[in-house]
Amino acid sequence: MNYYLLIPFFLIILFFLPIKLEARVSFNVLDFSGALGVFLYKKKLLHEQFWIKGKKIITKSDDAIETKEMDFQSSEVIFMETLLQEIKDKTRLKEISVFYNIGVKDAFLSAMLAGLVNFAITIFLTNVKNQKPTASLSLNDTVSYNREVCQFAVKLIMSISLFDVVYSLLNAIILSKKKHAELAKTGELKTNKT
Repeated sequence: MNYYLLIPFFLIILFFLPIKLEARVSFNVLDFSGALGVFLYKKKLLHEQFWIKGKKIITKSDDAIETKEMDFQSSEVIFMETLLQEIKDKTRLKEISVFYNIGVKDAFLSAMLAGLVNFAITIFLTNVKNQKPTASLSLNDTVSYNREVCQFAVKLIMSISLFDVVYSLLNAIILSKKKHAELAKTGELKTNKT
């Protein structure tokens, strides 16, 4: 028996076997700041802090000393938006957990606002459950009655095959370059030249 035939077999299994990804996003509405983390089997792949200042996004990774500034119409933002659209239908959603902490320094208004936010998030999660019936969904709310706070966090656990990741990545590169060229052609894209 030729054992070298097992190498392509294991490569094919590895390529089509689903991998488990976890994404965590938190956002503070009052400061327009947040954090993003991506984990593969609990091993950190990416962790960045970000701030939204006007029409720009400022990012800083954990190991970097300097921050990076991007425009909303920059090629990096267009690429990430296109990649998320491409990968959205190819993933199998396993879990969504939504966390929020809300308060407006008035107990009555804080409770009313928390009820409204809870209702809106429940409607969103119900729509997700209708589209992905095997997903596990949870909502965790905290109401701060005596202080002003508005923080949201989402934890996603999903599985996707390596083939779908590579296919989505290549397709996102092509589509984002087309979109970036169209924006530059119509003049909607601002150049950084001064």
